Amino acid sequence: MREREAILSKIFNHDGVAKRSAPLAQLMLETKKIVMQVVHEGRSLSALLDKLNETERPAIQSLAYATLRNWNHAQALSSEYVSKKPSKELDALLTVAAMLIKNQGRAQNQYTVPTIVNEAVKAAGMSPKTKHGQGLINAVLRKVATAVQNDGAPKAQFGLPYPDWWLKRIQVAYPDQWESICRCQQTPPPLTLRVNQMMNTRAEYGAKLESSGIAYRTISEIAGVPLESALIIDAPLPVSQLPEFMQGAVSVQDAGAQLAPKLLSPQKAERLLDACAAPGGKTAHLLETISAEPAELIALEIDAERVKKIGNTLTRLQLINSYTQVIVGDVSQQDWWDGHLFDKILLDVPCSASGIVRRHPDIVFLRRSEDIARLVETQRAILENTWAMLKNGGTLLYLTCSIFPEEGEEQIARFVKDHSNALRLEAPGQLLPSEYHDGFFYGLLKKHQP
Repeated sequence: MREREAILSKIFNHDGVAKRSAPLAQLMLETKKIVMQVVHEGRSLSALLDKLNETERPAIQSLAYATLRNWNHAQALSSEYVSKKPSKELDALLTVAAMLIKNQGRAQNQYTVPTIVNEAVKAAGMSPKTKHGQGLINAVLRKVATAVQNDGAPKAQFGLPYPDWWLKRIQVAYPDQWESICRCQQTPPPLTLRVNQMMNTRAEYGAKLESSGIAYRTISEIAGVPLESALIIDAPLPVSQLPEFMQGAVSVQDAGAQLAPKLLSPQKAERLLDACAAPGGKTAHLLETISAEPAELIALEIDAERVKKIGNTLTRLQLINSYTQVIVGDVSQQDWWDGHLFDKILLDVPCSASGIVRRHPDIVFLRRSEDIARLVETQRAILENTWAMLKNGGTLLYLTCSIFPEEGEEQIARFVKDHSNALRLEAPGQLLPSEYHDGFFYGLLKKHQP
């Protein structure tokens, strides 16, 4: 779905009726608080949204995502009409409101410009930290509206405020593609599903979508790797409206993340490890696609709270069984391991997440240049540790959701160079963000006697 058709769409029902779970002023105020914590305190957007109740979350989440994706554009608009930088609180509220004005009339945004301005003034009056700025809010937003209407608004190259170090990295790595990568990451991602093959084939589930009046497209392959379960919903809608979602018929998963089972190709009676497994999507996908039971599948996760998400995922998808263990443990250590070697290892390592900015725009605000070297060292330690747990003749699939070469191609090339018993097999390597999927890296290694 194109950006102009998608921004703010989740604030409204699929039939175009506004989900006014709270007055716009209240929604803007709560969005301002969340955006401030991301931008100024380095807090995770997902963690902040998880604290909201189910009634208020959809609208605030959509406003927060749209504000972060359009941060540069909205900042350029509002700052044009203030003589000096306002307080952080006023600045954040102005940015949320300027984003709404910039995108007024798109998708099903039913708020008129006067309503947006008036509600922003009300929002300012609801907080002692911004009440003094009601006049400023009113004056600035009216000028912003006039500039947008006359197409005289200042423009930034990208809505997301990519740090200079980030841009330099991708400019060097992808001199002909870096701009298209950044433009792609400005847009909301598609609603991509993975059909649970234990319940339905893709064609069978497609028929259920059609019966419900939901239009979709299938994705048959990515980078030459066939996909049997992926489809995209043409007009995103709440998952509760998808046929049999709560019964486990489908999961939401980017198509680029659905390559792992086909590349790893688990077989009957093999011992499998899914390292860094939370929230459980890849563990579930492995179980959905295995034609015969493995001897054992261990889903490992260092965070005990996130381990609960793995259990919730497997429960909803009806994949709880006797041969799958969910374990709390650090994949860079061996204190959780029983000493029995694995036939196949799926290694979805911690990374910069630079490939999934469409789904997590806060990453651009949170990531620091020095993080990359630290992450590369962590990835290297994990690779070394898990390689010792792999049988001779076994395979390890290394996966990141990064587009930085240090975390992908350079990491695997160095590992193969340093290990004479590591044979690199055919795999997609670097996937760059596109209309149909986010950015991922896949490296497949086989352990053999040199």
